[in-house]
Amino acid sequence: MKKVFGQTVRDLKRGVNKKVLKVPGIKQKVLDATNNESWGPHGSLLADIALATRSSPEYQIIMAVLWKRMNDTGKNWRHVYKALTVLDYLVAHGAERVIDDIRGHTYLITTLSDFQYIDSNGRDQGSTVRKRSQSLLVLVNDKERVIEVRQKAAANKDK
Repeated sequence: MKKVFGQTVRDLKRGVNKKVLKVPGIKQKVLDATNNESWGPHGSLLADIALATRSSPEYQIIMAVLWKRMNDTGKNWRHVYKALTVLDYLVAHGAERVIDDIRGHTYLITTLSDFQYIDSNGRDQGSTVRKRSQSLLVLVNDKERVIEVRQKAAANKDK
């Protein structure tokens, strides 16, 4: 990102979202976690989102943003990939209803197994989305594995 008088454009946009558009804090966190930057979401951001899934109003906001991000295409492939990454994290650390929600959106995640995007350098960036969507579906459809992942996450929570 380019610096503008000591602030990045992203920081300026976040400030506008909060003050002018009055975007709820949790929505901004999910948007930040699923942005189009080349690095993944920060662990503390994921932890905040996971904790917020236990609150009903915030849960609705989180899931609405994630499902909207899953419908992005083309050059916004990172939105889709990072939304899948957040969902994967929420399976282990979020409220249990996340798992049911993912199962309810199986059709959407299944369509991502055909996701296509070739970047300007000729690389198939869609392959990462395809792999992540398939692994998420395998995980949520294996109840024993979900229990194991959640127990492991709970045991490692304080580490």
